[in-house]
Amino acid sequence: MPKKKSAFFYFLIAFKKEEEKKGRKFGKLAEVVPIAGEIWEKMDATQRQPYVQQAKSSCNREHGPLNSLGMPIAKVEELLRAKAEKIQTIKNLIAEKVKSADSRNELKSEEFYVISVAYFGQTLQLTYLPAELGIVKYSLECGVTERMHMYINPGALPLGAALSVQTHTKKTHNLPMPPNALGTTNSDEIAQNLLKFLAAGDQIPLLFTDEKTLPIVEGMLRKLLSNHINDEMLYVCPLSELFCNLKQATERHFFGKSKFPSALTAQYILQMDIYAFAVGISCDYHEKDMNMLHCALSQATRWAYIISKYCCSFIDIECVPGKHIPYPIGDMLSSAINSEEPQPTTSGICLLPQQNLSDNSGADASLAEQNVLEHISDKIGALAISKEEPNTGDVASNAPQQPSFNRFH
Repeated sequence: MPKKKSAFFYFLIAFKKEEEKKGRKFGKLAEVVPIAGEIWEKMDATQRQPYVQQAKSSCNREHGPLNSLGMPIAKVEELLRAKAEKIQTIKNLIAEKVKSADSRNELKSEEFYVISVAYFGQTLQLTYLPAELGIVKYSLECGVTERMHMYINPGALPLGAALSVQTHTKKTHNLPMPPNALGTTNSDEIAQNLLKFLAAGDQIPLLFTDEKTLPIVEGMLRKLLSNHINDEMLYVCPLSELFCNLKQATERHFFGKSKFPSALTAQYILQMDIYAFAVGISCDYHEKDMNMLHCALSQATRWAYIISKYCCSFIDIECVPGKHIPYPIGDMLSSAINSEEPQPTTSGICLLPQQNLSDNSGADASLAEQNVLEHISDKIGALAISKEEPNTGDVASNAPQQPSFNRFH
């Protein structure tokens, strides 16, 4: 944008012309500045007014009217218009995806990807430093079928970001802070793992996240994937819009029409976070730290569970604990109880144990109940200890962990 010309500039031009009419010669405009400057300083507001008005008129001709921040109003309106068009495009994509699946009688099996990205803090350049990524593959019929989790190390903190990082991290996920953060610093590795999980080819599926943090999540994802995709390929969508469309579609199957009002109601339900403290769905670090609320993997899973709770019953889908909703208090750790220890892998991606959702015998149920109670007792004991003395942890607990895929069968 060219520099805005001041009122003094127009006085300078007018003064030069008047002096040249009197026979005075100037080589450059700069030669006029000292002489005109002395006269300008002695002029009052009334004398300066014509030149002030001339400067305003010139600015309006070049850029149009300006707002209170000095930005052209036309430019601001253009940006707002582009933003509104993008929001409407995303809404149309979500509505069309649900409508198309419903018309093919595949609403139950249609798959969606729900993602949550936690961050350490904000830099002076207003960018966010990613800390943890959790994403789940979900359908109404099968619930959560696959999960992927990664810790992300953004490397050395930029100048001026330390306070933001320390404040936000301690207040939320409490992960080890950079430069000692868990996970990899290789953004290409992170991108490849994410794209592999999404089975992304020429097109990346729609990604759904919380509407309130959507711009932050989208910004971090675009930076992580910048070397692998075009900007046009990535659509990060408000989960509330998907929830609303699914809720309305399932209600139409049951009632013949929908009584669910809007995405605003869906967002309110998601914010209530009724499964906020569900155990057994977080990453290892947050499960051990008893900080399930701020775990990205747990958050993505909980959002999927909320959709199941409010939608599945209208299309005759029974909610299966561990897939559609959390386990009841007596069975919430059955995933760990009924599985074998994961074997080491050489690919850098750890396949977590599969869940056995078949009916257990009475002996298995009793064993599960006993182990669950023992685990809860251990958790309460650990919590009591943590209140009395600081938990320094060990080297193993702070070691970087590889991205993990978790498939539920």
